[in-house]
Amino acid sequence: MTPTATFDTFSITSKENMRRKIRHALTQKSTSKFPHINIHADPFEKLENLATEFFYNFRRAGGKLIACKRDNFVDILHKLIAGQRYTTILNTNESISPALTKRNLNYITCMDSHRQIDVAIIYADILIAKTGSMLFTQKFSLYPSVRNITKDIIVVAFEKNIVFDLKDAFALQQEKNQGNLYDFVEVITPTKPISEKGEDYSPLEPRFILLLIQ
Repeated sequence: MTPTATFDTFSITSKENMRRKIRHALTQKSTSKFPHINIHADPFEKLENLATEFFYNFRRAGGKLIACKRDNFVDILHKLIAGQRYTTILNTNESISPALTKRNLNYITCMDSHRQIDVAIIYADILIAKTGSMLFTQKFSLYPSVRNITKDIIVVAFEKNIVFDLKDAFALQQEKNQGNLYDFVEVITPTKPISEKGEDYSPLEPRFILLLIQ
């Protein structure tokens, strides 16, 4: 017996109805499911407490942070230097020089290839809460990079200069510099290099100790 082909008319009708609905849907203008979204808005919500966010992210990345006030900043700096037994100090911030001299702390103001530097004191213009990063400019730094100077760096910064992200950092920098950006800008997030011996810092991966003046 010769086999005869059979057709499922129900299946054909269902497929045709589906195609008809798809064609109809494609010809209609769909309305947005999210009509009130502002595509120009910042995707990240601004934080109410930038200082707390910066503390958390800076320490989590590997930085050491010491909060202080204007009236006890010099005392804390002196105790830190004495406690770590730093002998050769590179100071790149002239405003701190009188305090170091008053406490009989010897320091140099420029690199000396014949002397090993134990610690460098450098001012950070801006702190970035979102990443726990520090922004440096040539205004207070004498070198192409904050790295590759020594394995311990004491950073001095003010809590009032904490911003949310890099965009805000550049806006604040322009505000402070008569609408211009500095030619040299370096943004550094601290790291915690770990080896079998524990924390293993070097000039390429220095330890950042932040004295944050509140």
